[in-house]
Amino acid sequence: MIKERKNKNISCKAFTLVEMIIVLIIMGILLMFTVGLSGQQIQKVRNKSVKESILAEMQTRYSRNLWSSSFAWKMYNTMDVKLTKWEKKFNFTYDVIKKGHSDKDIENTFSDHFEIKYLTFNADSASPTEENSVNIKYSPYKISCEIWENKNNVVIVTRVNDSKDYCFEIKQKNCRLTEISEENCNILIDKIDK
Repeated sequence: MIKERKNKNISCKAFTLVEMIIVLIIMGILLMFTVGLSGQQIQKVRNKSVKESILAEMQTRYSRNLWSSSFAWKMYNTMDVKLTKWEKKFNFTYDVIKKGHSDKDIENTFSDHFEIKYLTFNADSASPTEENSVNIKYSPYKISCEIWENKNNVVIVTRVNDSKDYCFEIKQKNCRLTEISEENCNILIDKIDK
């Protein structure tokens, strides 16, 4: 009689195989969505990291040029920055003050996961002119610089990590590399592509 009461109080509740499969399918779909989303976020962070490194490198060189006339313990007259279309680097050449004939100019390169897609002058016009290379000459202790052909500014469009385009501008009045807004960058790229 006691055994019969115990058996009646115990009820067997469990998930069926179909219910477990449905739960696993839903969890799989949610997991795929979050993994894909985090992959996109990781790519965005990588792109921003490269963009920030470009800005930081140019700002560092510019600042060093404002308060010093030496690089690698050698005095120089000018710092030339050469930007070339489709290259994955910025070339810096320091015109070393020669003390005889043994000193050579110092060449230095900054490269990262980017490629120079476009170089252009007259970015504000209806049809900007594209260039294959641009030279910018910085003199120590001066805010201004000389841009090739005495243009007022140069716009640099870089493709970062083969996925995202960023636009930068160097204006002759202050010679600092600044970022152009994404909206204006897209407008400029559309003008160049036409």
